[in-house]
Amino acid sequence: MNKQMRLSVVIATRDEEKNIGKCMESVKWADEIVIVDDVSADRTVEICKGYTNKIFINDSKEDFHKNKNLGIEKASKDWILSIDADERITEKLSEEIKNAIQDKERIGYYISRKNYFLGKWIRGCGWYPDYIIRLFRKGVTEWPLEIHDVPSIKDKSKVGYLNNSLIHMSYTSIEQYIKKFAQYTTKLAKEEHEKGTRITKVNFLFLFLIKPLYWFCRKYFLMHGYAQGFRGFFISVASASTIFMSYAKLWEILQKD
Repeated sequence: MNKQMRLSVVIATRDEEKNIGKCMESVKWADEIVIVDDVSADRTVEICKGYTNKIFINDSKEDFHKNKNLGIEKASKDWILSIDADERITEKLSEEIKNAIQDKERIGYYISRKNYFLGKWIRGCGWYPDYIIRLFRKGVTEWPLEIHDVPSIKDKSKVGYLNNSLIHMSYTSIEQYIKKFAQYTTKLAKEEHEKGTRITKVNFLFLFLIKPLYWFCRKYFLMHGYAQGFRGFFISVASASTIFMSYAKLWEILQKD
């Protein structure tokens, strides 16, 4: 008799009381839910206790992907579905996942994301279909610690694509974006410093002007951000600003070396 494959959903959380309830509702069908909480100061853990008893508290020291990997380590089922608290699994996607993990040949799947910004699904700016490996057999991959990177599997011939998308409620307000922008650019600056990136007279204009301008043009024109109205314009400007601010913070770090 063939063994029925089972699924662990892994979620890393931090101060997500506004999102985690809907997220948990969307995955309560799974065989196991594993939560790794980054010392939340709100009701996140309390809400999670209504859905699972596999809750682990770990201070990631701002390396959030460490908690994703800890969750994968603590998971006990055959397959891992790694999602964030602001993501939702639709009913159609859940049925597709249940069938997909029974495929003996596959070791992972790309899932597209419908990314929402200020309440609207963004199709431009490179935000859709935004395929990423989120469903994989336990032991074949993990989350890289670099902030940009996403899980990958070396043998791409055994990775499939799911038809249905997960829902990502990325930013619900400008205020939320600005708060995460500050945290994100600080993290990027530290990563660049660790890589040995330096700001010199030779690369100054490239880093602070040409590269940000390139990303604005790419997002707004090449990736059709203009078709998304103000949201597309904001995302395009924000992408350029992220690059500029990350190097500005790197410059500040370098002044202290």
